[in-house]
Amino acid sequence: MPQATPAQIFTAVQTDGLFRDGSLEIADHHAAGGNTTYVYQFDYAPAEDPYALGATHCAELPFLFNTFDAYPGSPVLAGAGDAQRTLSLEFATAVAEFVTTGTTSKWLPYAPATAARIRHFG
Repeated sequence: MPQATPAQIFTAVQTDGLFRDGSLEIADHHAAGGNTTYVYQFDYAPAEDPYALGATHCAELPFLFNTFDAYPGSPVLAGAGDAQRTLSLEFATAVAEFVTTGTTSKWLPYAPATAARIRHFG
């Protein structure tokens, strides 16, 4: 984050501590026990980001359920168009495949402490 302000760096560190690190600890433990584990990170941030929010917590939900129209005033979903709907279809398809089959065809299982095995959306 070479161009980030101190506040943006602080926010990134706090976000990782609150949302990412604990999830990865659970995934590490689950995978180390011999269980097939899948981890994703939803990185989508709107091109127009007037409040510099970046990728926000729960922003993937409108993409998962294709409910962009339910949030007309959301700065995170401002200007949702074809690119967002394409990402929505990709994300929802991957989640649906996992839910119905327990696996995904375009997503390698997570291995403990292996960041390359985290599927990024957005």
